[in-house]
Amino acid sequence: MAQVAEFLYSPSELHRGATFRVFFWMLAIAAILGHRAYAPILLAPLAAIDWRHAYYSRHATFRSVDRRWVAYFCAAGVFSIYTAVSALWSPLPMQADWALRLGACFLIAPVSFHSVGYLTPATRERAAAAVAWATLAMLLLLTFEAATNAAIRQALPPEETVARDFISLGRGTLLLVLLVWPARRIFAERLKRPWLGWLLVVAATYPALKFSIVTNAAMLAAGFIAYWAARAFGRSVAASIFAMAAVLIWATPMAAVMLDAQSAYEALPWLPDSWAQRLFIWERAGDAIAAHPFGGGVEYARAISRPIDAVSINGVALNTMPLHPHNLILHVWMDLGVVGALCLCGFLFAGWRGLSHVGDRHEDLATAAAVAAAILVTAMTEWSVWQVWRFAAVWIALMAIRLASGPAPASHFVRPGL
Repeated sequence: MAQVAEFLYSPSELHRGATFRVFFWMLAIAAILGHRAYAPILLAPLAAIDWRHAYYSRHATFRSVDRRWVAYFCAAGVFSIYTAVSALWSPLPMQADWALRLGACFLIAPVSFHSVGYLTPATRERAAAAVAWATLAMLLLLTFEAATNAAIRQALPPEETVARDFISLGRGTLLLVLLVWPARRIFAERLKRPWLGWLLVVAATYPALKFSIVTNAAMLAAGFIAYWAARAFGRSVAASIFAMAAVLIWATPMAAVMLDAQSAYEALPWLPDSWAQRLFIWERAGDAIAAHPFGGGVEYARAISRPIDAVSINGVALNTMPLHPHNLILHVWMDLGVVGALCLCGFLFAGWRGLSHVGDRHEDLATAAAVAAAILVTAMTEWSVWQVWRFAAVWIALMAIRLASGPAPASHFVRPGL
């Protein structure tokens, strides 16, 4: 172990630290040029970091007997394997390659996250500063795009409508509203500019509201509420968010199965069209879940979205099932059934165990609670399970949180944690 520590703190450490800095600056550009870039960029730390470090990090990760790792890798393995197996009864069997994409993300992401713990204190400080400044740059670029109707994207190929560009920029804003919380902490504690950190959080409201995805603004608001609640009440707030998510994994499909969308729509005529459409989406998802408790197979929701089964809402014909139900839990149940739901529980358990190892510092708990609340909001209102970049965005936020939280304890090399 001493030899491992000696190597990991060697001069080549400078190259590893530089990789993380380049990584986060690349994200600032990716946020406006295409949200799908999150996933391939996630490969950057291990692609550029020398492979000996990846070897040591991998062994330190997999040697750990901590139940957080066991739960995570079991859930990730079953999720990926069952995705491939479900292609046997899926209407779109050729989509089985999602298993490889998700499996790569589930494997590479924790190793990249784990390698943050092997940065020297000085290198870690520089990497943390890169998170803060790159997030600020991301905000400025997204604000410029919001104020100029996507001037940068409109000027660059491929040619696309402003509406489509706004959707992509809205996806980039999702990463921004996750990163503002660790970036705010870095500005306050590492860079001694607390006012700039809070300016970052407040200013993120503009791109979150400007683009066509209202969920981003809801994520930012949920993070703000969770942050201050955790500052006031401590660990119980973050734990409550995980408990709520665990309940929703089972309550959401039950609610969808029992929902009478037409009656609910008539009783709530004041609902915005998109909210009213969600009622019919949930009802159709509930019918699919009841018919296929073990899932309809990978990309089942996409398969039944065509031909369009429209419903009239305020005189406008809207599809009762877009390409996905805009709800991670419902989508997992529709495509992978109870097996996929159990895997979600495994991921939640790993996250909850990780939270239990966070110190009692209010800033640690508040930052974790803010990001967890934001993730729960997007999971319930927008997330499609077959969007690997969303899983990558979560891991990127976790890496930023770890960089913001300070160096690992001396026992890190003996029992590395998640």
